[in-house]
Amino acid sequence: MTKLPSPSPFPALFLYFLLTLTPFLVISQPPADQTQTILLTIKEQWGNPPQLSTWSTSSRPCSWPGITCTGGAVTGLNLKNYDITEPIPPSICDLKNLTVLDLSFNYFPGNFPTVLYNCSNLQYLDLSQNNFVGPIPSDIHRLSSSLRYIDVGANNFSGDIPPAIGRLSELRFLKLYYNLFNGSFPAEIGNLSNLEDLSMAYNPLFTPAKIPPEFGNLKKLTYFEDSKLLVYEYMENQSLDRWLHVKKRRETDRTRRVVLDWPKRLEIAIGAAQGLCYMHHDCTPR
Repeated sequence: MTKLPSPSPFPALFLYFLLTLTPFLVISQPPADQTQTILLTIKEQWGNPPQLSTWSTSSRPCSWPGITCTGGAVTGLNLKNYDITEPIPPSICDLKNLTVLDLSFNYFPGNFPTVLYNCSNLQYLDLSQNNFVGPIPSDIHRLSSSLRYIDVGANNFSGDIPPAIGRLSELRFLKLYYNLFNGSFPAEIGNLSNLEDLSMAYNPLFTPAKIPPEFGNLKKLTYFEDSKLLVYEYMENQSLDRWLHVKKRRETDRTRRVVLDWPKRLEIAIGAAQGLCYMHHDCTPR
């Protein structure tokens, strides 16, 4: 999968999750030496990449690049664009307070890393822009029940999107773009009542299909991107701005949503009707 341009190393959503979610995490602080050992083991399992050269016994983990701590415990790993080529080791979930994990823009190989099922406090997971292949596992719901953000875009995942993804009930952001998924929309996505952002575009093998009626349950959805969409049904918070300025909005910060309220939508509808009425009754073509 061709790499897309790398955004800012500290995206707004990453900071948002660090600032708003970790304060509610009950911190069980392990001994500093134990945390240091875990991280140095991970570094070694990744082949000691140059970007992690400052991870050493001469300093505390909370001072290392890519590490975020809360109350002295490691709660975030932001290892975006670190040129890591080895698989994700199971030991990463020995960091019991890990809430935010960003491993995007690397070269992680193989299938979906089910070792992450053991990261029980994970709330933000970004695996985009890597070399993952194969299907999303049918037991994807075994990820943390607290997961709110997952991005697996720009990989080589294939097969059907599993219905079990609808069991990750806390999801706010679900990003599946730029892969090789086939099949169609699983109706179970409609169970994600907290979902705000759904991106499934640029899956060339995806079957164009009518959106399942269950998607009408997504009352909080403000962003829905799918280039193969044929039939659009009721979705309460979708906005005219999103359709009229889609190219411009892709070039700006996607975290900023413009949602038209109902009075504004009525005003637009009346204006459009008046324009059509004028064209039908009063406009004389030259």
